[in-house]
Amino acid sequence: MTTELGRTYTLRIDGKDYVVEVLEVATNKFRVRVGGKELTVELVPKQVPTQQTPEVIVKPEAKVEEAVTPATITGGEVITAPVPGKVVKVLVKPGDRVDEKGVVLTLESMKMELEITSTCSGVVKEVRVKPGDSVNTGDVLVVISRS
Repeated sequence: MTTELGRTYTLRIDGKDYVVEVLEVATNKFRVRVGGKELTVELVPKQVPTQQTPEVIVKPEAKVEEAVTPATITGGEVITAPVPGKVVKVLVKPGDRVDEKGVVLTLESMKMELEITSTCSGVVKEVRVKPGDSVNTGDVLVVISRS
């Protein structure tokens, strides 16, 4: 699909779909938009005697997000940060019972508060953040043991 930024691709990472927009601005140089963030990236041929493999180099002005955490952890369902932000309130603690779509914490991103909800019913196994923590997209916030 073509957009104002160029071409749009849907990437599936650990079962979650991400929309990525890409525009080539020069030879081997691209403007990439993922989740509202724009990055300038450059493909650089890797110097390997037997074969050339392109390597992605991110310009210093852009921050590369951590790898997305798998959607499940042994014995639990993982709730991850959908966007980078700051934890405002944590409404659950280990041992608490939660319903599917029940609010577990509030995250502030771009001056907006987002209610982060449970993906399943169960018992809170772990809470990996506290109020004031900064999180990146894909960071694990809460682990729930399904019931």
